[in-house]
Amino acid sequence: MKEGGGARRHLTTPLRPACGSAATAAAAAEASDLDYLLRMLHWTGSMRHPRAGTWANRAFRPLNAAVVAVISLLVCSLGLAMWRAGAADLDSFTLLLSHCNSFTMWVVRLGIIAAHERDFHYLARQVERDFVEFLTAEDVPLLRDHGHRLRRVLKAYLCFGAAGSMWWLVFPVMCFGFTVEGVPFEMVLPYDVTRPLVFIVNWIFCAIATLHTAIMTMASDSFSVSLIVQLRLQLRILSRNLVNVAKGDEEIKEKKFIENSFLTETWSHTSQLQDRIRQNIRHHQTIIRNAKLLEKCLAATLLAQSVSIGVAVCIQLYQIAMRAQQLVDAGKFGCYLFIMLAQLFVFCWFGDDLITESQEVSVAAYHSVTSLEGCPISTKRSLLLLMLRAQRPLHVTAAGFFPLSRESFVAILNMSYSFCAILRNFKEE
Repeated sequence: MKEGGGARRHLTTPLRPACGSAATAAAAAEASDLDYLLRMLHWTGSMRHPRAGTWANRAFRPLNAAVVAVISLLVCSLGLAMWRAGAADLDSFTLLLSHCNSFTMWVVRLGIIAAHERDFHYLARQVERDFVEFLTAEDVPLLRDHGHRLRRVLKAYLCFGAAGSMWWLVFPVMCFGFTVEGVPFEMVLPYDVTRPLVFIVNWIFCAIATLHTAIMTMASDSFSVSLIVQLRLQLRILSRNLVNVAKGDEEIKEKKFIENSFLTETWSHTSQLQDRIRQNIRHHQTIIRNAKLLEKCLAATLLAQSVSIGVAVCIQLYQIAMRAQQLVDAGKFGCYLFIMLAQLFVFCWFGDDLITESQEVSVAAYHSVTSLEGCPISTKRSLLLLMLRAQRPLHVTAAGFFPLSRESFVAILNMSYSFCAILRNFKEE
């Protein structure tokens, strides 16, 4: 992969070799490793692994082509069924529209991932490539602790998606057996599906498309969320370093006052303080640069996914209200609904954490400015500029239309419910 251009290349050498030892640098990279997600995405034909060998690269292309072919065939079958049935039966039409929407969105995401693959590969190694020079051995436990915690959350998230998809696939067979109603989706099929062997082959086809779409969508979301969390942790480390600058300045002043040493140490202390502040500013600029690159990669995906999930939530709420006559039916549609909501919620939750943490940098810079009373004016001015920039919080947006936050999640739910109520009133009339 080509190393980053002018925007990604550091123009100056590190002022402080924070990660001086190779062991500390390796520990920081290991604590932020995303290889477990990259391997899953690679061997399911979703996104190439950045360090894949020749054989693995060759295997990726047929895997990716097979996945796109299977899901495209299913989308065509669902679209044909929707076209033949028309909108006369609103219940059936909306259900087909929801399924077609979900599968089409994943094909679109595969195209977006392919277009930004190099940028994703760059961001996958951002800790060891861009941030390792700003870290110390004291920061490694923080990275390791949050990394383990995030991995447990994401594994539970993926297991939830797998369990929900399997319930959606198995439920029709449990209720209707090897019949047309037992097929997970309403499709136009050129053969008789009631024959056991044909039914099994068709069910496997639907299962592959469903499991791949649901689980790999969640795996792709997990990868993006992990990048957001890495940036949030860097912001937390930056805030701590800014506070420590002021604390260190006060400690040195107290020590000099006690020892009555003022001549050569004053110049040395000022120089060291300026170097530390300059390094913190560079750290902040690196975080901003990577956050902008991540938003560029995710902008189109988040906008399409937000609209797609909003439509799916609206339709599933309508299906639960109009078609779920039994508790099992409500459970089936509810499971589909919860999977859609989880895909949106995970971005909004961690996106909101990124916004909050970036605002804390401004508070930390303010405390540093007010604490460094005897510093040169140029040093204070640099901190003030950092504080002013940090007041514009970092965030990931849906193509610039709105930031992904918890408030955005509630707003999308409210909009989906409003459209669901309109559909229900239209049906009743």
